[in-house]
Amino acid sequence: MPTFSVTQSLSTNPPEVFAFLADARNMARWNSGVAEVDDDEVSPARKGARYRYRFPGRHRFHQLECSAYRAPSLIGFRGQRMWTPLGIQSVGYTFRVRPGEEDSEDGSTLEMKVDVHLYGGMLLLVPIVALGWRRDLPEDMERLRGMLEPAVAERDHEPLTW
Repeated sequence: MPTFSVTQSLSTNPPEVFAFLADARNMARWNSGVAEVDDDEVSPARKGARYRYRFPGRHRFHQLECSAYRAPSLIGFRGQRMWTPLGIQSVGYTFRVRPGEEDSEDGSTLEMKVDVHLYGGMLLLVPIVALGWRRDLPEDMERLRGMLEPAVAERDHEPLTW
């Protein structure tokens, strides 16, 4: 099944990055694959913790499970299989946080990996699904970067002046 990843250097230290990612409610703020996480069902992050979330374009909530948890370096979430008339889709998100480059006292490197499992007729759509994730994942990382370091993201998006 398709797997996609993107890596970003951040000026934010690893424990802060991990804490932001470990709060499942934050995913809806930057991740194009999560439309909403139900605030009523949020529990502390740990392996096996379950959250109710809504996938974009869906009206009903599905389960999002914390599939990996090793503070402050690894957190993963896997979405419940979602049925469509063409088959089933399941998406997993894995985040690896490590200290930044040696010459930087603060900062971190974040790797975000998405693995998509498709079943049934959805297998025919692998090229389209891959195209979407290749387009969306870098944009998601940029939005996440903007959440974690607003001053840097704002500076990077200012219009050029001559």
